[in-house]
Amino acid sequence: MVIKLTSQITRPAVQKEDAFASILGHIGAWQILVCSTVSLVKLSSGWVQMAVLFLTPKLTFRCGEFSNSSAIGENSTCYSGCLRYEYDTSPFENTIVSEWDLVCGRSWLASFTQMMLQLGVLLGSILFGFLSDRYGRKNTFLTSISSLIVLGFAIPFSPDYVTFTVLRFFLGMATAGTMVVSFVLVMETAGPNYREILGCLFQIPFIVGHMTVPLFAYFFRSWDTYSLALAVPSLIYLGYFFLLSESPRWLVSVGRVEEATKIVKRACEMNKRPTTKVEESLTKMAQSMQTSVDGPKLNYTALFHKSLRLKTLCCCAMWMISGLTFFGFNQYISQTSPDPFVSVAAAGAIQIPSNLLSIWLIKNFGRKITTALFFALGGICVVALGVVPDKFWLTLTLGTLGVSCAAIVAAAIYIFTSELFPTVVRNMAMGSSSMSMRVGSMVAPFISNLSLTVPWLPTLIFGFAPIAAGLVCLLLPETKGTTLPDSIEDD
Repeated sequence: MVIKLTSQITRPAVQKEDAFASILGHIGAWQILVCSTVSLVKLSSGWVQMAVLFLTPKLTFRCGEFSNSSAIGENSTCYSGCLRYEYDTSPFENTIVSEWDLVCGRSWLASFTQMMLQLGVLLGSILFGFLSDRYGRKNTFLTSISSLIVLGFAIPFSPDYVTFTVLRFFLGMATAGTMVVSFVLVMETAGPNYREILGCLFQIPFIVGHMTVPLFAYFFRSWDTYSLALAVPSLIYLGYFFLLSESPRWLVSVGRVEEATKIVKRACEMNKRPTTKVEESLTKMAQSMQTSVDGPKLNYTALFHKSLRLKTLCCCAMWMISGLTFFGFNQYISQTSPDPFVSVAAAGAIQIPSNLLSIWLIKNFGRKITTALFFALGGICVVALGVVPDKFWLTLTLGTLGVSCAAIVAAAIYIFTSELFPTVVRNMAMGSSSMSMRVGSMVAPFISNLSLTVPWLPTLIFGFAPIAAGLVCLLLPETKGTTLPDSIEDD
């Protein structure tokens, strides 16, 4: 699951031939090489955002010392006169909960640290989206990669909770930078005919990251060694400093045609395409882009034009609930399962076939039906968890099916939203929707942690919220096979 918040998000369908695609082809060796290497950074996105599943697991604790007696406290019970809590070291030797006593009156701090990470992702999406437009995709991407590596290695050595949380906030910002710019690079590299499928396949490394988080947690049972282990693989991203080239589409948009020409010619050679008249074509494109830039600019208030108001409100609501249920339910599964390693791995693994299935579903059944149906099915699976017998195989099946539905919705909702809005406000619509998703993901850990005090409430919220989102989706028009509107008047 990721934020696609950027001013350069490319449309999944077009009305006229894409100029770059006419030169390079819609797909070829160059596009495959760029997309496959850049998408690897999504592994860290999965590790960073899903690390909380084993940083703040459900622990058994007891009061180890009372202020006025030598009584022995009951398990997982808070006492006003308790001076020190002790923690069960199985299956985890030490978590941030036991390290900094995040139980009882301090339990909310466990959710707060994840909220700060997601706030960092939200703000980082805005910041790095702006920087990538101003200073280029490559420089911004390398800056975010460098920050990701440094912060990843700093977190395991945090001396206190405040330092840990502050570093996690900035790690969220760096992670957002890698997500935003890598997605833009993929969309600006591939031809329009392949952007839908690549947009879905781009999520697979994130899913692999999600799947492998339990593997790190299984072999590293203390929060500091676990965090350090998650940071080490990111060193491979230093290779981007030697391999990554600037987006030729961005170079052309800022008038740097000569640099773009060198990259495009190399790409044409890899794709076995003619290189004649490349510079001439790119020069015309630069002039055309400059003409469009000189046109009138709209702001976010345009999203509340009478023809767009309902679409804007519905999309923001659906994206917020999508973020709430995806991140919150994954955390809920890890906290309530008797075997969190198996449950989290299964919840991650099911997303790969779900992601591939979403491509077929949106092409054959449309965006609206797919989104509404799997919102509802996901909610039903979660509600069922609250009423079925507490058997591991049954709860595991319903939990993974719920996550599977959330993964299908996450893929479908992006394409659906991008097609609902006209060209002149499409990027702003995607930005506001993505911000809504991040708000949902910030609230999610607080709801998930309610399972420790009010066990039935998270199931109720995570179940009925997506059902409500499915009903909201029915208020929107289907976009399958429709022509993309260019202006608000066309909508």
